Amino acid sequence: MVKISFFILLTLNLISNNVYANSLWHTIDINDPNLTVEQAAQQCAKSSMYAPYSLEEWCEKAYSMGSWRSLLYIGYYTGDGTRYVNEVKKHAQADDVEAIKILAWIYSNGSFVERDLNKSINLYTDYLSHKKNKSLTKHQLVTVQKALYNIYKELELWQDASKSLQYIINNENNNMEKKFFRDEKIYISERLSK
Repeated sequence: MVKISFFILLTLNLISNNVYANSLWHTIDINDPNLTVEQAAQQCAKSSMYAPYSLEEWCEKAYSMGSWRSLLYIGYYTGDGTRYVNEVKKHAQADDVEAIKILAWIYSNGSFVERDLNKSINLYTDYLSHKKNKSLTKHQLVTVQKALYNIYKELELWQDASKSLQYIINNENNNMEKKFFRDEKIYISERLSK
């Protein structure tokens, strides 16, 4: 009796998980002539979670339609992000400011490339000073300064870390984070006084 109950419970669980996953994964015809690049990119992203068996097909479709960011999913799925990195570099060289920021992030954490913090600093700096970025929100600027702060701290560039920290403290809206960064400021001040 226990085995039968356990089997029924497992079967019901499997069915409910499939129903839930299918509600999140809507079948769209990949060859639909009305398919938009946004739809293809969404299917690419969703397939990483709900239909990995079709990830490459959807991501290649999205890429062929103009969504170069879809190559990231293929890179994670296959473990080879060479195409994605090359595409990001191409767009960064073409003065795409978002690609510059993405490339800075790639070098800061070593995703698909050898980690290079100095290159990351240069790219983040280019991103912040880019002529097309005069309309960045305070949140976007704080986010980049946080990334720079972490790099400066790791490289023990205390002066630069202090400048980034001050910017964060002056512009952060979250009081918990602001407190954390004020405490960090004390730590950095001790490093500067040595």
